[in-house]
Amino acid sequence: MKLRLLFLPMLILLSALSCRPVRNEDAPSRYDVVFQEDKSNFCNPERGLYIPNILTFRGGRFPAAPTESSLRNIRKSGKTLTLSEFYIMDFVFKDLSPEMLKFVENNFKAHRQAGVKTIVRFAYSDGMKVSDKPWDAPVDQTLRHVAQLKPIFHKYADVIYVVQYGFVGSWGEGYYTDYYGMNPVTDEDYLSRRNLMNALLDAVPESRQIAVRYPLYKRKILRIELSDSITAQTAFGPSPVARVAAFNDCFVSSADDVGTYKVGGDREMLATETNYVSMGGETCAAPLSICNCNNTYLNLTKFHWTYLNEAYNKKTHNVWKSGLCYDDIVKRLGYRFVLKGLVFDGTFKAGEKLKIKIDLENKGFASIINKRPMYWVIVNKNNHSEKYSILSKKDPREWKGGNKYNYEEEIALPKELKPGEIYKICINLPDDCPTLASNPEFSIRFANTKVWDPVTGYNVLCSIKAN
Repeated sequence: MKLRLLFLPMLILLSALSCRPVRNEDAPSRYDVVFQEDKSNFCNPERGLYIPNILTFRGGRFPAAPTESSLRNIRKSGKTLTLSEFYIMDFVFKDLSPEMLKFVENNFKAHRQAGVKTIVRFAYSDGMKVSDKPWDAPVDQTLRHVAQLKPIFHKYADVIYVVQYGFVGSWGEGYYTDYYGMNPVTDEDYLSRRNLMNALLDAVPESRQIAVRYPLYKRKILRIELSDSITAQTAFGPSPVARVAAFNDCFVSSADDVGTYKVGGDREMLATETNYVSMGGETCAAPLSICNCNNTYLNLTKFHWTYLNEAYNKKTHNVWKSGLCYDDIVKRLGYRFVLKGLVFDGTFKAGEKLKIKIDLENKGFASIINKRPMYWVIVNKNNHSEKYSILSKKDPREWKGGNKYNYEEEIALPKELKPGEIYKICINLPDDCPTLASNPEFSIRFANTKVWDPVTGYNVLCSIKAN
């Protein structure tokens, strides 16, 4: 990673499209750019198929730790997400050891070095039989574990995509539980789950969400009704309602996804909320009438899916492959931004105003979930050390899955632009965390040909000569 950063100042930029001037006697210069769509599958952060890393601590033995090399191979395969699934059987009745905490920290550190992020889950059991007990830990012990993990969550929030609620029940899915009630009904029944949620909301930085397995549990734990669901006005805020997301580990697997949807209103709630919170998980084996391509597309679109287990369930994946929809599903998980056209209106001259009209489509199922800035970057073609970054007023999380957008923005051109010099006009969508902001592997790539520069992480739109 250090070597990669040392070479960044060289700024090897692509040979961008030339902006075509359109002259008008009654108006300033106008420059039009038309783009071609890139239909290939490629890496983009915080979306797509994920690789599960099952990390089991049992019988005094530690699992093999993910390394930068092994995680980089995941990225080379076209994926940017893992699931870090910690099964901490040895710590059901005691605090996490310093060695265990160091293992967790090193796992996150390796992800940062390898250019990938991770979904996080902790659990105490990987089976539902009586012989698999204890299925979870006493509530007070779990709360101490969460408190121990808090400093690590904060230190490595940059490479955490989402933290799944976990801890409760087999596989951390909230059922087959010793201490939280198998079938909670009353408000009192949910008290222990509520205490754990409050602890997690405190332990995980506000910039990251907590995903629960069942939509009913969110309502009961947070004591909300359907009418209290997330809106555009409350989305992405610090409130528990805005921060609690969802995951479904039996997607398109039965009429109610094997108990995922427990009561009326669950689907409607998720359909709305997943415009603003993350949604992902895995499939189970299912009849063709449930997991066929048409029904899968309907559900991926309705519930705005961002991530999906690459390894499970292969029988359902094979149904998609037979139906010729698997590759398209993989490409469209999460966001997929396609630029249609740009118009720059104004004299490209130092200190002048430049109006920008952008036409794009999000062909993915979902939007960006974690906060991310957008910059207009202007770079001298012949002197890459002359570079200017202008923060856009646009929040790219507003680009929802399956929608087209046209909007205008006006920026002030730098006063230092040199007449006669040619400048590249770029869009940069870097990670919001300072630790990753300059790493191009965590920047977003548009699905267009001849725009992506992997060295800088910029989408190079065109070149214009300064007046």
